Amino acid sequence: MTPRPRSLAEVAQRAESLRDFGWEFADWLHTVRATRSRAVLQHAINPEPPLLAQRFPEDRVADAWLAAYAEYTSTLAGLPLPAWAGDSSRIAPEPWFSSESRAERLLALRDSPPSFKNRNLFTPRVDLPLRLRAGRPPKTAEEKRRTNAERQRRFRSRRAVELELHRYAGKVFAGEK
Repeated sequence: MTPRPRSLAEVAQRAESLRDFGWEFADWLHTVRATRSRAVLQHAINPEPPLLAQRFPEDRVADAWLAAYAEYTSTLAGLPLPAWAGDSSRIAPEPWFSSESRAERLLALRDSPPSFKNRNLFTPRVDLPLRLRAGRPPKTAEEKRRTNAERQRRFRSRRAVELELHRYAGKVFAGEK
């Protein structure tokens, strides 16, 4: 089983058709849903995806979609915009709407974020499940094990010193010294 893409670059590398692109992009959104730190999120949008031009008919729309999401993500998370996202080759040549319905197209014209409008993409709703936490990024199980082992060593060392002091104090009070 192939692991989910961790970056927009991986999404583009794996996409051989618009359908593949959709599946890979949805998997990337699941990866983002599990992301809790800005550093990890930065790694998810920073590497430049290869251009999808010539791979499938909707390639320019897919390129624009990746750039729009990179800009939208960086804006929401307060991260610097990746340089590749501003490239003019990542703008759809014609306006693209996520829906064929006239009413939804009007909503898309009104509600699309600027990062999408600037690339000729119009969608009434952008799915970006960001839940970043303040503070430290989570530690792996191995990092926790090492930290706890070091904490135990320091505790045992302090306890050994305390025990030695108690033994010495007991001898002094008993008159053995």
